[in-house]
Amino acid sequence: MPVVDLDPGLVAAGPAAVDAALADRIGEPLLVRIPADGLAGADEGRLRPWLRTAPVATLGVGEAPRAARDALDCWVGDAATADRLADGFDRAPLAALTAALLVRAAPTGVWPGLVAESTAYSMLQGGPEFAAWRAARSTTAPASTEADNAPRVRVHAEHGHTVVTLTRPARHNAIDVRMRDELDAALGALAETRGPVILRGEGPSWCSGGDLGEFATFPDPVGAHVVRLTRSLAGRVHAIERRLVVAVHGACLGAGIELAAFAARVVAADDARIGLPELGLGLVPGAGGTVSIPRRAGRAALLRLLWAGDPIDAHRARRWGLVDEVVPPSRLVERSHELAAEL
Repeated sequence: MPVVDLDPGLVAAGPAAVDAALADRIGEPLLVRIPADGLAGADEGRLRPWLRTAPVATLGVGEAPRAARDALDCWVGDAATADRLADGFDRAPLAALTAALLVRAAPTGVWPGLVAESTAYSMLQGGPEFAAWRAARSTTAPASTEADNAPRVRVHAEHGHTVVTLTRPARHNAIDVRMRDELDAALGALAETRGPVILRGEGPSWCSGGDLGEFATFPDPVGAHVVRLTRSLAGRVHAIERRLVVAVHGACLGAGIELAAFAARVVAADDARIGLPELGLGLVPGAGGTVSIPRRAGRAALLRLLWAGDPIDAHRARRWGLVDEVVPPSRLVERSHELAAEL
């Protein structure tokens, strides 16, 4: 298992002692668990530079000082939670480490962050963890029988606001190429307008993320990188984020939370399930989540959600800062209009 538990005394001894302890693990994608009592006894001036540049993911366990927590990639209050995250890291350690390094070294600015994310995503598409997912899926996943030509996105005026609705309810509004292109066009047009915009989903869910049936169908990862940047829904959402409200319900997975997290306001129905399943595919978030979620809730929230793999409920998402409000499903539409009127 690519997890190393550091002795508190070793941490307190300083970076040189830590490096020596990890010397025989060079080249491995590691998660290093650091106990809070070791952080409390360490020389912060010496340890923080190491935490910023260490080629490992770091997870603090226990009640650490605030300054130390901020220097770690992720931190949790108890060993049981740390064990769950370590198990998640172990599912795809290359992708899990890449995510930690990506958000730790995040460049200033949204666009540079999106470029860095897409670059890392394409790199992992050429890696062994994604290849293993593809091989397993090719023998277990049923072929899609969907053949409709119905629009994937609807734009209309409602109560004085512009509403953009995802209209693929039978697939929980999974984003396929057609939906991506239609949403890209709709959001691009709205960038030239004024006034609040509400983004929501039709049917049982807001958005279940990317359509897995279309993953890895592009001929090569480098070309896919270029397409992601030229059809960047994250960039489109970011362009109108100050006047955007996203209303989420049901499945809010992958791109569903990554795009929503850019918005000025996110209101969730209490049936919403928020998660980042990308690690199960051997990937990092690829719809802007490594930029939007740390901006909204911090990088630790991004890594906890990604490494754990399992969705969290709307109330926990609110405590983490991923959503702003939680309402009954019957109030979701009304509340989204109320929030839009405040922008």
